[in-house]
Amino acid sequence: MTTSIKMPLRTFTPTMVQELQAKYPEAMVHINVESSEEPAMSEAAFWEIISFFDWGRKRNEDIVAPAIAALSRYSESAIFQFEDILAQKLFALDGEKYALALGWDENWKTYFSADTFLYARCCVVANGALFYNKVLADPAMMPSDCTFEPLLYLAEKAHRIQTGNDNYDYISPTSYETFSNAEGWPGMPSLDELLHGVQP
Repeated sequence: MTTSIKMPLRTFTPTMVQELQAKYPEAMVHINVESSEEPAMSEAAFWEIISFFDWGRKRNEDIVAPAIAALSRYSESAIFQFEDILAQKLFALDGEKYALALGWDENWKTYFSADTFLYARCCVVANGALFYNKVLADPAMMPSDCTFEPLLYLAEKAHRIQTGNDNYDYISPTSYETFSNAEGWPGMPSLDELLHGVQP
């Protein structure tokens, strides 16, 4: 005969264990851990979601659709964590040495689009961990003819599916906007200074 006893592990006391031992001296104990904690968005999970991009499709919305579906199966907090990891990845690529491939000139003698540079950084992330790490280590590999802006809206669209709420107001503490990474732009005004009219 099998007796099943289910109770929170935190309620077990030495006295309770002794009582169970006295009542069932020959019993074998099987512990099945049930946790209500939500799984966090890990680095590995982040790149796994990125790997769902279907580059065999033509339209951007079709390319990102499998990744959006995968991310929407996570909790709301995990979706926010995905946004944070993405922001950190883009922030790490925000620097002069990566912008050179897109025509950056420290004297502003050539046209340079801050938005295009952001979308180019998105392209690096969208191509997966292996390519991202190669570019991060070797700025010369920064693509000059590839952008992928839809990556920026992945979390928002997954959040809409997961919650049914169209109001996505989460802002990551890390800014991915061009010129946010002060260490990547030595001698440049900060993004805030640029927005307030300070000339480089």
